Amino acid sequence: MNEENINLIRKAFKDYREIIGETPEETRKVEDGIYPGGYVYTTADDEFIDLEIQMRDYDIEDHVNYIEFAEALYEKHGKKVNIYVYCDPSIKINIKLYEIMSEADFKIRLAQVQKNSMIQRMKAKMKK
Repeated sequence: MNEENINLIRKAFKDYREIIGETPEETRKVEDGIYPGGYVYTTADDEFIDLEIQMRDYDIEDHVNYIEFAEALYEKHGKKVNIYVYCDPSIKINIKLYEIMSEADFKIRLAQVQKNSMIQRMKAKMKK
């Protein structure tokens, strides 16, 4: 399990629930044509956490992708989906947050962090 991601979930999103592991590919896979999610974990209380590292400005296209993924994963398993979108301060958020009408049980949360933080280290690792 990626400890940096787990620490990020805890620090940026204040989610201290026990994470039992990465969600297996066959469990997290949804229909073709739907965004496949980022780093997906299963919690001890039987929910999913999808950690997204936003590397470009956050717009309606990204938002719709995350909604579709959350709805598809919920429909497949009937378990709550938590989408956590982690953004560098340089990332612009180009949408207004609003209530989403859906039968699926999910939430989307955004967090931005200070420069020279964990996101900078993660970006550097991704470049390697």
